[in-house]
Amino acid sequence: MYLNKMVALLMIALMASVGLAGCVGNDDGDDDDISVTLIDLTQATATECPDGGTTIHTGLDDDNDGVLETDERDSTFHACNGADGSNGADGADGSNGADGADGSNGADGADGADGADGADGADGANGADGADGSNGADGADGADGADGADGADGADAYACWDRAMHDSQYSNVVDCGNSVTFRHEDSSSLTWVEIGSFQASPEDCDMGEDECEGYAEIVTYDSASNTAFYVNAVDSSVDMISLADPHNPTHVQTIDVSTYGEPNSIAISDGVVAMAVANGTDDMSNGHILTYSTAGVFLNAYDAGVLPDMVTFTHGGDYILSANEGQPNDNYDVDPEGSVTVVEVATGTVTQIAFTQFNSQRDSLIDSGVRLYANPGSSTVAQDLEPEYIVVSTDDSTAYVAFQENNALGIIDLVDMELDSIVAFGTKDYSQGCYDFSDRDGGVEFACGQPVLSMYMPDAIALFESGGNDYIVSANEGDGREYEGTPGYTDEDRGVDLTLNSTYWEERGYDAAAQAELQLDENLGRLKVSIADGDHDGDGQHEEIVGYGARSMSIWNSNGELVFDTGDQISHLTQTYGEYINSYTASRNDDKGAEPEGVTTGSYGGTDYAFLGLERAGGVMVYDLTNPSRAMFDQYVTFSDHVSPEGLTFVSAADSPTNQPLLLVANEVSGTIAIVSPVHQSVPAEQSEDQPCLATDTGAHLAVDCGNQLNVMGDSDVHWMVVGEYNSGLGEGASEISAYDAGTQRSFVVNAVTGSIDILDVSNPSDPYLVHRVSVTNGEPNSVDAHDGVVAIAIAGDGSEGSGMSKQDPGYVLFMDTDGHTISIVTAGALPDMLTFTPDGNSVLVANEGEPNDMYTIDPVGSVSYIDLSGGAANVAQSDVTQLNFYSFESQNATLQTEGVRVFGPNANLSQDLEPEYIAVSADGTSAMVVLQENNAFAKIDLTSTPPTITDIVALGFKDYSQGQYDFSDRDDGVNFATYQTVRGMYQPDALDTFTIGTDAYFVTANEGDARDYWFDAADEASCLAAGGIEFDEDDGCLAYSEEVRADDLTLNSTIFTASLTNDDLKRLKTTTANDCGDTDGDGAVEYICSYGARSFTIWDSNGQLVWDSGDQISHLMVSQGEWINGYTQYRNDDKGAEPEGVVAGEMYGNTYVFVGLERSGGILVYDVSDPTSPVFDQYIYLPHHISPEGLSFVSAADSPNGAAMLIVAHEVSGTVVVLQPMFA
Repeated sequence: MYLNKMVALLMIALMASVGLAGCVGNDDGDDDDISVTLIDLTQATATECPDGGTTIHTGLDDDNDGVLETDERDSTFHACNGADGSNGADGADGSNGADGADGSNGADGADGADGADGADGADGANGADGADGSNGADGADGADGADGADGADGADAYACWDRAMHDSQYSNVVDCGNSVTFRHEDSSSLTWVEIGSFQASPEDCDMGEDECEGYAEIVTYDSASNTAFYVNAVDSSVDMISLADPHNPTHVQTIDVSTYGEPNSIAISDGVVAMAVANGTDDMSNGHILTYSTAGVFLNAYDAGVLPDMVTFTHGGDYILSANEGQPNDNYDVDPEGSVTVVEVATGTVTQIAFTQFNSQRDSLIDSGVRLYANPGSSTVAQDLEPEYIVVSTDDSTAYVAFQENNALGIIDLVDMELDSIVAFGTKDYSQGCYDFSDRDGGVEFACGQPVLSMYMPDAIALFESGGNDYIVSANEGDGREYEGTPGYTDEDRGVDLTLNSTYWEERGYDAAAQAELQLDENLGRLKVSIADGDHDGDGQHEEIVGYGARSMSIWNSNGELVFDTGDQISHLTQTYGEYINSYTASRNDDKGAEPEGVTTGSYGGTDYAFLGLERAGGVMVYDLTNPSRAMFDQYVTFSDHVSPEGLTFVSAADSPTNQPLLLVANEVSGTIAIVSPVHQSVPAEQSEDQPCLATDTGAHLAVDCGNQLNVMGDSDVHWMVVGEYNSGLGEGASEISAYDAGTQRSFVVNAVTGSIDILDVSNPSDPYLVHRVSVTNGEPNSVDAHDGVVAIAIAGDGSEGSGMSKQDPGYVLFMDTDGHTISIVTAGALPDMLTFTPDGNSVLVANEGEPNDMYTIDPVGSVSYIDLSGGAANVAQSDVTQLNFYSFESQNATLQTEGVRVFGPNANLSQDLEPEYIAVSADGTSAMVVLQENNAFAKIDLTSTPPTITDIVALGFKDYSQGQYDFSDRDDGVNFATYQTVRGMYQPDALDTFTIGTDAYFVTANEGDARDYWFDAADEASCLAAGGIEFDEDDGCLAYSEEVRADDLTLNSTIFTASLTNDDLKRLKTTTANDCGDTDGDGAVEYICSYGARSFTIWDSNGQLVWDSGDQISHLMVSQGEWINGYTQYRNDDKGAEPEGVVAGEMYGNTYVFVGLERSGGILVYDVSDPTSPVFDQYIYLPHHISPEGLSFVSAADSPNGAAMLIVAHEVSGTVVVLQPMFA
């Protein structure tokens, strides 16, 4: 049975990996192309709110500067405080005071009579075992075992070394000597490697002296003759090499074109070779388009415009087009017009497409973003426009022209032979990613949110078709204008040389010191920037810092609108382990980074790919274009002998001499051509994963390890698999809480890094992606929930104390639609930390934690806000909000503490000390349970009363750790479980959910545990102590309050603790001094140690009474073969262990399941709780690349986009979201 199950599960894992290969693993730091809604919170004026309050402006951030300008506002709301009410009636008499101290002992009584003899004592222990006997004689040799199974197929015949990579964005690297290919866990099954090369430059040339440069720049291919043609600018020739054997290319012929000039580009169609050749006599005069046969025989010469820089054919081969750049001379006193030349191949008819009709539109073009700044007052629009590259639509009706220096795209009608329109590419907002902009910062130093805009300015562009639509791919190199004659011209300078508009930058949050810091060499001081851009009013002071190129690849639709951009991926993918793969990259960070220059597209295996050449970082990046709006990085191919890839040509398998696709890469600096092809690298043909799934025995359960996922299986025929992944690219805090809306199939994720709610499209569970971001300024979103197209967000203040908008002031609940448009906003209590809709959607409950400030001098009351939405979210007003507080329980303070409710904050009353953490509402909507985490208690709410009422506070009590085996040390060198009689755990749950079995409601908690620990800023120890602090730490600051100590710091009852604590047992365990916990007789010595959390999840009934607890199961499930599955668990044993934090319940296949997220050990536990008194372990899902699951959303099959249940998990530390779905054995 065990073997059968193992085989079945391996088959599931294999099928899942094959079915999902290439569909998951988005690395979505590329958020530059998304729209952002800004929500700006400011203090209301007395006119807006007579009794104080907040004004909220919302609108789209059209210019992507992170500031909501007045003209960007589309709606304004006011959340006003109500007027002070009249004094309430006197409160009830307080409870009686505590009993007085005991009197002194009376005199000793007389001795009593002797007692009866005691019973006989127990038998003594057995004596020691005798010595071992001598060994017996060896037995006879056994028969030979059966032959083992055949090994896997060997790798293809390339001497490549495949090694794994850990703690990197790459999972493995394939090192073939001449090429090294970096792959990740979701790369396609084929690995692109160098299979041959050709050196066009002299054998003994010195690249360091630029002796090899220019011998091979652009390359193309003729399939009929298996011949590659490349441009040799040094010798003014086009050379031919045979690729009949791509592993050993040989030179065939040289075509000398020096009598015409210098060749710049080459293209081939139907046996005709076209060359773009600049005028060799006068580079300010018209150049030529030359045609030859593929046998090297001259055919024709046609006049082109000035400086023909690129040439191409239409797809049918009927026309040749050249991009005539028309650059000025060095003195900038002669500036030819740019143009496009079109040659009809059949007739030789030449058409010159000029741009003079746009001369009168200069101002409107500039206003739209087209750069027409050079030589102002002298050059016309037609002179300023410089065509760089051309691609042709699939139907040959339209040509698209990249005007690189103008940062624009021209669209040419090839029927009418005229330029129809010019579309500005716009700028990329670098603040939406993390980049390194300095060559003097000592290496890889990424900084996020830097206030730089940069112009896309592509060099090469390519075209592909998807879903019946044409798309343009651009290599966003960037290029400044610099002419060194007299007077010459330059638009380039360094960031340090800009004069910033100090007023404007102060309004953006940069005071004088911050502005100066921006312009330091290690920040933006070394960045090459445009002095022709960013000065909005022409006063010489820059409102924007504008750079060249976008350090990316972009995809545009046929109207020139941005569809996708790689964001900061390329910058990050060119380094591993904090070091650049090519160290030269570091010296280019101040310029244009990796500098994408060449790009081409091609299809193989039924998938379209883009191949992007990086001029400075070197190598070629491969992207999957299956979804043009979500292109996926596939792999990065680097070369040891080839420097500065420029021209790339894709050869389809059908046209290749090997029947495998080829990529030809011409490298400008090395003067070489690399021939690259995809191979299977140590992967059996029937599998599409680099690493097959392996089954192992953990000692108690079967584990299926697929590399990027490990499932420890319990009693289950269902195997939960990762089907989709989203990576914010922003790291810790960028993915915390998630909510799902079935109607729009969108997930809403709290992003604490950007202070936003990120809206993900999960309509295709295998490809979740970011569609919109709602960013809050002057506020901090903490929680989100969604119901029937309405999204609710809990927002805490983040202003300074006394501003009226600090965390200790009332926060807000904002309602928006699923597109991010604000509907309404109301005021909640202090620090709204979690919210939830009632099942019918007619109300929202908010847990207002009311934490104290860092100095513990301001401690607002904890509360629950009840928001009545029965009139609709659009009509909600502050009068629909009821604040449920704990004032009525003040008289019960002593009783509650006796029952076990923890109340211990310095100088805090009960209402201030109680801190609501989480809320769950029963399925029938009649009651709610509130977690008071730090207080180790529940609060119960009756939702049937008007208004709803907090009816009870229930202490959760202690967990007795003597009923299991645990490891409480981080310094015991491994897994060491033992039973401890003297440790109790406070449940202190974080997350809470509810489920119903029959007619009974149950609540399930993730028992994380939490201590109170408050630090504030202080310059040094003296100022710390002077401010009332307890102690000073250079890293943390000044300690205002802490309840936490180590067990070694406690005074122990020596009668119970008969031996000293050691690092191997309880010495390191974190415990509390609050409420004299563990000191049962009040003598100052503890009888048991109180620890935080219960290292478990628990089921409670509707009255808050314990029904079932997972005991020590979680601790033991984290172990396989005597080792922690995640080694980090070892370092958390002294604290709260695996630390269950998130929990959600859901129904599928007729059963009810609970999913528990483990913050420290990582992964998700699944239990069948159909019998709440005896839940059954189902499986443990460990995801090594997704760290610290926090927010879990269960989506039923009925609400799922593909009819299968989904689990959406937000991971706090990795900043990622995963989508899991079940598969049956």
